[in-house]
Amino acid sequence: MDSLTSTTRPLKNETQPTSTTGRSTRQELFETGFNRLIQALKITKEFSSPCPPLQTAVGALLIALEAYEKYSDAMEALDSLLTRMEPLQKVIRKALEVEYDKCPKALKERLEAFASQVLSVVDDVKAIRSRRRIIRFINASDYAEQTEAWVKKLSWSIQSFILEGTIVLELTVHEGFTMMHGRFDRLDNGIKEVSEGIQGLRDDLDHKLADDPLRTRLRPVLEARFDHGSSIHVECHEGTRGEVLATLCSWLRPDDPRLSTLPEPVVPAESDRPILWVYALPGVGKSTIARTAAVFWERDRVLGATFFCARDGQRSNILGIFRTIAYQLARRFPKFRDALVKVLDEDPDLYAAAPSRQLEKLIAEPIQVAVAEGEFHSRIPIIIDALDECTDKAAVSTILTSLALHISKLEPLWFLITSRREENITRGFLHRTLLENTQQLNLTDVRPDLTKRDIETFVRSRFEDIRRAIPGIRHSWPSRAELDNLLRLSDVLFIYAATAMLFIADDKVRDPEGQLNRLLASGNAAAISGTGSTFLLDTLYEQVLNDAIVKLHQNLQTSIPRLLLGTLVVAEERLDPATLAALLDLPSLVVQRVLPAFHAILTVPTADENTTPIRLIHLSFANFLVDPTRCANERFLVHPPIHHSLIALRCLNLMQESLKYNVCEISSEHDHLPNREIPGLSARIARYLPPVLRYACRYWTRHLARAEIGEELLVALEAFCRAHLLHWLEVLSVLDSVAGVAESLRSTQALLKNADLRETEVPALLYECERMVRAFYPAISTSFIQVYRTAIPFSPAESPLRRRHQADVSQVVDVRIGGERSWSTILASQVVGVGTILALAFSPDGTHVVCATTDRLMLLLNAHTGVRLQVFEGHTNWIRSVSFSPTGKELLSGSDDKTVRLWDVATGACLQTWTVRSHAVGSVAWSPDGVFIAYGAQNRTITLRRVVSSKRNVVLRQDACARYVAFGADGSLLSTSDNMTCNIWDTHSINWGATDNAPSQILEHSSEVTVAAVSSDSSLVACGLRSGEIVLWRKADKQQLSCLPGESDVISLAFYSNSRLAAAYGWSPSILWDVSSVTPIRVDAMDIAKADAASFSPDGVHIAYAIDSTLQIRRWSGNTPRETGVLKPPTKPSLAKRLKRLLGCFSPPPLSSSSMEEVTDDIPIRVLAVSISPRGTLMVAVYEDHWRQWDISSGQCTRTKEHVGSELSTIAWSFTGEYFACTGQDENIRIWDTHTGNQLGTYAGHSSTVTAIVFTADDQHFLSASRDGSIRRWVLQDTRPEASSEVVFQSAEDEIDAFAVSPDGRWMLAGASRHESPPDTSSAELLAKPSRRPADRNGWYGALYLYDATGRVVWIENHRSIVSAVAFSHDCTRALAGSVEGEVFLYDLTQLIPLDKATVRRAPPIVVPEHRFNIGSTHRVRHVSFALNGQGILTDKSYNPLTAELRPLSVPVADPSSPSPHFLDDDGWLWLVDAKQVPRRVCWVSPSARPTDLDAARSWISQQNRVIACRTHDGRLVVIDISRC
Repeated sequence: MDSLTSTTRPLKNETQPTSTTGRSTRQELFETGFNRLIQALKITKEFSSPCPPLQTAVGALLIALEAYEKYSDAMEALDSLLTRMEPLQKVIRKALEVEYDKCPKALKERLEAFASQVLSVVDDVKAIRSRRRIIRFINASDYAEQTEAWVKKLSWSIQSFILEGTIVLELTVHEGFTMMHGRFDRLDNGIKEVSEGIQGLRDDLDHKLADDPLRTRLRPVLEARFDHGSSIHVECHEGTRGEVLATLCSWLRPDDPRLSTLPEPVVPAESDRPILWVYALPGVGKSTIARTAAVFWERDRVLGATFFCARDGQRSNILGIFRTIAYQLARRFPKFRDALVKVLDEDPDLYAAAPSRQLEKLIAEPIQVAVAEGEFHSRIPIIIDALDECTDKAAVSTILTSLALHISKLEPLWFLITSRREENITRGFLHRTLLENTQQLNLTDVRPDLTKRDIETFVRSRFEDIRRAIPGIRHSWPSRAELDNLLRLSDVLFIYAATAMLFIADDKVRDPEGQLNRLLASGNAAAISGTGSTFLLDTLYEQVLNDAIVKLHQNLQTSIPRLLLGTLVVAEERLDPATLAALLDLPSLVVQRVLPAFHAILTVPTADENTTPIRLIHLSFANFLVDPTRCANERFLVHPPIHHSLIALRCLNLMQESLKYNVCEISSEHDHLPNREIPGLSARIARYLPPVLRYACRYWTRHLARAEIGEELLVALEAFCRAHLLHWLEVLSVLDSVAGVAESLRSTQALLKNADLRETEVPALLYECERMVRAFYPAISTSFIQVYRTAIPFSPAESPLRRRHQADVSQVVDVRIGGERSWSTILASQVVGVGTILALAFSPDGTHVVCATTDRLMLLLNAHTGVRLQVFEGHTNWIRSVSFSPTGKELLSGSDDKTVRLWDVATGACLQTWTVRSHAVGSVAWSPDGVFIAYGAQNRTITLRRVVSSKRNVVLRQDACARYVAFGADGSLLSTSDNMTCNIWDTHSINWGATDNAPSQILEHSSEVTVAAVSSDSSLVACGLRSGEIVLWRKADKQQLSCLPGESDVISLAFYSNSRLAAAYGWSPSILWDVSSVTPIRVDAMDIAKADAASFSPDGVHIAYAIDSTLQIRRWSGNTPRETGVLKPPTKPSLAKRLKRLLGCFSPPPLSSSSMEEVTDDIPIRVLAVSISPRGTLMVAVYEDHWRQWDISSGQCTRTKEHVGSELSTIAWSFTGEYFACTGQDENIRIWDTHTGNQLGTYAGHSSTVTAIVFTADDQHFLSASRDGSIRRWVLQDTRPEASSEVVFQSAEDEIDAFAVSPDGRWMLAGASRHESPPDTSSAELLAKPSRRPADRNGWYGALYLYDATGRVVWIENHRSIVSAVAFSHDCTRALAGSVEGEVFLYDLTQLIPLDKATVRRAPPIVVPEHRFNIGSTHRVRHVSFALNGQGILTDKSYNPLTAELRPLSVPVADPSSPSPHFLDDDGWLWLVDAKQVPRRVCWVSPSARPTDLDAARSWISQQNRVIACRTHDGRLVVIDISRC
């Protein structure tokens, strides 16, 4: 209280400063003269250089006068601040006139805090004013800054005080709740028990429904059914809308018997058109008509499916429409269901595909199968109601565009679509296909007398119901005049009539006569005085609200109604009473008592339906409440920012109270499964995640984005972010709501950054969370547990989220080498397919990336997460170039198939195809204004087309192949070519009818020009060369201005201003150049492997790199919350460091969690090969000029040795681990002793690549196989220069691709390929004949060979493709072969290699039994082996259990402590095989940490090791410990 009363004393004890508004004329003249004096002195100083003494004197005087000016301004600001404090003092003093002791505690605390902050500022200001004038003069600049800080502090304090007080006001009716809590406790408990019983029944039902695999796989929106329990839609009142319903019935079935009971159609039905579009203004009754039609057709057993859209929840998601329709059709038609299941088996993720692809795959394809099998009768109605209420930002409705593409494949289905006449929907129906197939019915055009007749019928019926329900009402009520008056006010709006009748029939009032009189009185007054199309409706709404308030208890008439209504208006989805009460922290009985009073404008469930959502009767009511020009009564007017603040605060508090690790308590037996496969997950969600918590997790960021953030909200946000961000991601994963999280987190960071807030760590924590979502989206969206098992171990060591949560989780991998210390510039990384990415482009808004591949596909990806959104199919050869239109709604692509295609982004449809005669298209471009497109071909031509008239084009010719085309903002067209030139064409002066248009300028260079760009003002042209240089030209006069150096070929250029140029290179980091000073101002901080393509986002924030089949989205260095400054280009390590490393005196850190990298040089060292010894004790990594050896158990690097020769790429170990061998590009084999580090020797003899090295069990010999067709045996200790190998087998025609030796050393197995001719299988020495004929694979023949120890071929098996991996079982009774097409074959060798040597071999020729396995991959099999226990087959991509009859006949005794087999599948998931031979998903490995395909076979796969080591695509060493999994 002291601080409060102290603020009431006078603010100053000195003379009041003069107000700036009351300055005298003398003061103004003084300031004018003072300013002119300073100007004169400045001029004098400038021109007095011939007289230095004078110049010095004038300069000193100037300094003194300018200092005085600063002093004067600072003191004036201080005086002004003190003056403005007086009104604030009066406000606080007035507040204290109320009895302070009776104030609630929370209010006292806020007043104390606020007064303390005000007093602090006053004291500080007075302290400065009391200082000596000379001190104030000296520190004038500091005082000016301090004054600005005080103003910000006071502004922040006032805003926080107001916002917190408003929230408290909305939350608490202090005395009323104290009274009601005591009265309602007993009743509340009883209702709670009933509610829990109902919830139990719901849980049981959800559990049963979860067993429907089709529902799990399609994820339909059940609430969108026309007859869903939460629907507020009703049928047309009997006797109304007959003409409209007749039109609908005759459109679907001209012979519908119901037509005999209906009047003539309002318009003739065009029954040959499969789409009927019913549209009108709001309130006319479109949804009522749609529901009535659904009821009609459901009774007739012809209804196919319905989707009633709404602005809340999943019913507004266009991705839910077609998958829901497919689900409903599958429930009705068994053959359709069977066909649909097959489609989903091929592509389980179709539920997330774009609408056009969903329509094609989920509906069109299955329906064609079902029709062929005779299941469908003709004309199955599909109803899509209120399409305008779906969220669809496309310029043309995505749903309608999809229908236009596939309507010809949907022949049995007839679509009834209702909506408002929104612009994008109207455009959709203008599509030629839809124009030909759609009948349009405008309800507004229905004769007004018919509509008014229907409204009168409805109103009369409702009055009759009232008279029957309430005794004593005279039969003649209402009078004809009263009825006509009400009908006049309703006009043609059914919504007005419906709301009015609900108001009149209010059960709580039971005074319909009085209600009608009040309604007519207010309505007539409004009709006389009001203007605007909504005035009468607004008056009705206000009358309903006023009447509802009167019915409430006095304690409930304050802020509770507005609080509830405002929350229902701004909520992101419909809330049931229980959720609404929990969200606002109100007693449920308060909500149950208040809401029924508003039944005229709300659909309120009864007390026993507490989980049924509340619905506003019409969207117009929500618009009324938030519009101050319509809702003039402050008692009801909703201020959205305040409500958003309140809801955001409650969401944060709810999550703070409830979230934890594994919140759904899913057992460890199932937590490795994808969410959709976890048994009973729906029931667990219902049990552990109540609706209010689900709402909070899904929508807190949206509410926060529109809130006014005060101190209380900021404190709650801090507490939540510190403790529960990962728990929040876990819940979103379980709820399948991870999509969009990265964008919402980024938006929240921007909001906090722009808000005037105190310093907080929240933005940094949200940034960490955003990076986790971006980096590990595939894992987090698939499985909730991967928030911990993937995101934590693979996040940077310095991540605060990792540090906070890593101690809480177990069974996670440990990245011992190769992890990041801080987040790299890579935001997201995705393997987009098998083929190489050749072209990239960002959308104009930077939210999407399109990539084109050698798989002949174009993929549209989310730029935040890398998630696939759309697939564009149609090209038949490699796609070389892609370009977005300026609107981002269309795509252009050029291909080696000699075509250019125009695509619709939203649907993936090809809109236009142009063919280039006999030549591939290498580049395409779109002009900035969208008027032109251009494409260059290998036939030395560039074609320029007008988009609006695609038939009009001109062909421009040049002297060499056109490699790249680009437009300038001024209409210029650039084309680069093989002859080291860049041609510039002026599109404004081109003669469209000529064939000899010449370029206006030709820029000549010293190297091939790969790319070009034009500055935004079209003054500069930048040409990127194959040599790495970038040449800058002044476009006006062709003058070369400068040359920017580069180390590798330029693959992308982009101007961001006239002086800044971004450049991407094939082998070196991207650079942002200042072209005016020819200096780099920003360099991508990370090295990259060879980039095949690159693209810069339009805002300059992101770079997309294509590295083989991997897409990386990177952020330029310097724009993360923690990064400041400009990075310099990476430099090579110092000579001293390189010498230390080469001489072996440089020791890298040990393998441990605390040491995340083994290299501390300035730049990373590229690893060539890495491998772990068979017993898992040692690891060897080979670098360009040395190798290193680690002891696995201690994590210490025990040896560093230099090596000479070519790059080594393969490591093989002896059985004991005492020796390891390496091969390189020179075909020689080098062997080292792991105990001494000495090289035993270099073994030369092969003339081509060595594909395999195998040591004998006694370590005396080793065998090698090569693509030169030979198998050689070497003596390990024979290192004499003249020593030679024994050639065990030699074939001039064969190339040996895979090789294995049996454990007993008696047999050898090889996969070999032969060019032009198949192997000869006619030899009499063969013990078995092949089971199939040779297969020609592009001129190559693949075969499997079995040799004895002498090299004699005893069996040849032809294969359809090249054999890439082979293996023996431990007892030699089985053999394995893997192919380049992802197939694995098992062979029973018992007839060739009897287990018992005494067994007589069957007389040749025999056929070796073969068994084929599908491993779920089409990629090359690089490793294949039997599990140690013989019960399964392990490849680099899979594990396949074996039945008893296929297993080896004998296996060695297994060590119980042996590690589980592991593998990495095509999607990046690491799996372990448990004791039951069931693969369990461990974690997801991001593409940047995955091994190359070759390393996956050579170093990743092992059955003996608990540590995994690999070389990544960019040459980094990654070591992962899986011992805790």
